[in-house]
Amino acid sequence: MSKVTPDDPRYPTLVRGFNLRWVGAPSYVQVCAGTDDVVQAVQTAVDSNLRITVQSGGHCYENFAVGNDGGVIIDMAGLNRVYYDEAMQAYCVEAGCTLWNVYWNLYKEYGVVIPGGSCYSVGAGGHITGGGYGLLSRKYGLTVDWLYGVEIVVVDAVGNASAMVVTDGSTNSDDLNLLWANQGGGGGNFGIVTRFFFRELPPAPPEAHLVTLAWNWSSMTQSQFTTLVQRYGSFLQQNSAPGSPFDGLFALLHLTQQAAAQITLTVQYVGDQPALLNEFVDYINGDAVIGKVVPQTQAIGRHFFPLRTNDVTTLPWLFATQTLDGSGPNQRGKYKSAYMTQPFPDSQIETIWTWLTDPGFSNPQALLQVDSYGCAVNAVPSDATAVPQRSSIMKLQYQTYWNTEDQTAANLDWMRNFYDAMYGPNGPVPDGTMDGCYVNYPDCDLKDWAYLYYLGNYPRLQQTKATWDPNNIFNHAQSIVGRVS
Repeated sequence: MSKVTPDDPRYPTLVRGFNLRWVGAPSYVQVCAGTDDVVQAVQTAVDSNLRITVQSGGHCYENFAVGNDGGVIIDMAGLNRVYYDEAMQAYCVEAGCTLWNVYWNLYKEYGVVIPGGSCYSVGAGGHITGGGYGLLSRKYGLTVDWLYGVEIVVVDAVGNASAMVVTDGSTNSDDLNLLWANQGGGGGNFGIVTRFFFRELPPAPPEAHLVTLAWNWSSMTQSQFTTLVQRYGSFLQQNSAPGSPFDGLFALLHLTQQAAAQITLTVQYVGDQPALLNEFVDYINGDAVIGKVVPQTQAIGRHFFPLRTNDVTTLPWLFATQTLDGSGPNQRGKYKSAYMTQPFPDSQIETIWTWLTDPGFSNPQALLQVDSYGCAVNAVPSDATAVPQRSSIMKLQYQTYWNTEDQTAANLDWMRNFYDAMYGPNGPVPDGTMDGCYVNYPDCDLKDWAYLYYLGNYPRLQQTKATWDPNNIFNHAQSIVGRVS
């Protein structure tokens, strides 16, 4: 365990998030290497009346992890092992692991996988507690759908910190609620998860088939753009039910701001019917109505070039994951999200076109990323985990990146105005087309964030908060507010 104070040369680095907008000024950073370290760090902070925040990979989109002036940042970097725990009879992922660390070790040691995200340096602690999804989720569901148990450090009503393990075999209802809450209730709410346990995990695919399509903005008409977005939504509407033969297909449509020069579509297929990948490509642009498909030559947001060819490339799954597993450079950024249960209405497509071609804003790193969704994700009831969005076909991530402080206002204005034009001041309220927002893409602009993230699951989360963190030790700008029934 290492205590990093302001006079330590490591301090300026450890108080920064991956998003360079966020820089904290804590009294110190406590770097922990084990569960006992975390218990001790939490107890010391509680006894000293110092606010606690937690950093795993540092990718929190808002200032929840490092934004802790005068308090204590508990850094989980030393808890970075992936192994099989004989006592628990489960695979164990420690909270400080990065996702690439998890994929690499689970694959090489055991041939299994978690259906997690596509940014290699994201930390397991935040990713899993917020739900966790990625390119295997249509086939295997969310990461938390496989979660058997957690080891978590909590603080009781009299201020005593301790570690406990809760599993789906627990018989106490409060324990089960705590596990359920950590299956998508978001990090920084109930305690500090130190270890995640998975009793069963799906087999890692032996190989993956990848293809990238790109269209040049210079030759894209509004009609072609509309057709592209319509076809993408239509395909997913038809092929996102649980058990779909296309569950092994995951697509990411990058609707970039026109300064990026290209719109791109990145697709991965895992399964025993790779011809389905060609069927999807033909559906999207088989008649070339959208325009000529060209190789990708431009970066996507903060990502670079997964493939520079339009040909299908087949790779061992681990290598394909490495190819797509980019986090990009540290920059400033702003993000927003939305779930969709139906394709984009025509009015929204027109709005997207308007804001991506806005002549008053030019940033090649601004985009709306539209991820495919559904299939195995939607096979789980909305109250089975804390993640309520279980009927969506697409998951949206609005993104913009920039380098210097003087560019901040323009990027935030563009993003906020674009989002308001899409949904109005209340955000993507469930209405038969929209289905709220993703807690792991937190957005402090949201007014009714508790409803948009959690929908009908919020009251149970509030009760769990009141039970397990009665003094609100773990809190941030959008942390759950406890209640007593």
